[in-house]
Amino acid sequence: MPIVPLPEGMFIADAHQDIACHCQEMGREFVDPGDVPCMITLPLLQQADVRLLCATLFTPHDKPEPERRYKLHSQYEMYQQWFADYREEFVPVRSRAELSRLASAKQVKGVRNPETGVRKGYPIGVILLMEGCDLLSNPAELQTWWDRGVRIASLTWNGTNRYASGCFADGKGLKPLGIELLKEFRRLGMILDLSHLNYAGSEEALALFDGPVCATHSDARALANHERNLTDGQAREIGRRGGVMGLHLMASFIIAGWKWGNKLPEVSQATEHTVHLAGIAGWEHVGIGSDLDGGLTPENTPRGIERVDHLWLLTDDLRARGCSESEVAGFAGANWWRFFEHSLPR
Repeated sequence: MPIVPLPEGMFIADAHQDIACHCQEMGREFVDPGDVPCMITLPLLQQADVRLLCATLFTPHDKPEPERRYKLHSQYEMYQQWFADYREEFVPVRSRAELSRLASAKQVKGVRNPETGVRKGYPIGVILLMEGCDLLSNPAELQTWWDRGVRIASLTWNGTNRYASGCFADGKGLKPLGIELLKEFRRLGMILDLSHLNYAGSEEALALFDGPVCATHSDARALANHERNLTDGQAREIGRRGGVMGLHLMASFIIAGWKWGNKLPEVSQATEHTVHLAGIAGWEHVGIGSDLDGGLTPENTPRGIERVDHLWLLTDDLRARGCSESEVAGFAGANWWRFFEHSLPR
């Protein structure tokens, strides 16, 4: 396998952040949220040395479909506006060539943090991720979103749709249209995110789809028997296929049966999932998929992780466990970077 150009030093790559959805639903700005509580802003991303992220297109499912479609397109436009307004700081990544150029990028001036003022930071690469394809009226519509820059997608969110059954649904797998949609994934080169797809659907997808696969935000079912978590067999197969699994920071994924108001998990309980999955698939197949601002708040994430720059607490804990610097650096960001370097189109 060829050597992948990486940014210098240790950095964070986060495979799942619901930035546009949170800004849209909370009516807040990306740079200065004012009084709106949030875990991610552009200045905080730079402060955290996040160099790569997957930014989702996701609309809450409790709204009528026409409203959800409007919100979906509006979120896309939000990202495009941010790419234009912060062209040095927030950079779309659609190809290996664009990712490779980002690896050698120099620091830029950055945007003003309302709390700390302006500080330099590296450009942040942004890969658009469609979380659930239920708003696609047919498989051919995936081409439109590919042309718009989406490079990774999941078939479902929770529940069932015209393509497949997700978690917390009927336990069934792919539907005929889902099989057709996977053919479109393969034709285009779209990366398949297995998170939210239920066990039956995941098994079928892994058998039918030979393109790049990953799980952007899922933990270990062996440690927390939650339907959104991965079995050891799934983790092993994702690793065998060269994929990466992103550590999700929702408390109920970390501790089985956790409910609001319960004691928050410790950071060490979260990283235990990473250690387990690495033991199954190898350290090169684990990373971060925080899902910050995607229904997460300081009330349901590990104690001490209240915003995106606190993700470094995860690496501190891995070091305390005796993990090597290469293992920690891979988890923090290098593993996702290598995965996308091999999985994006040229």
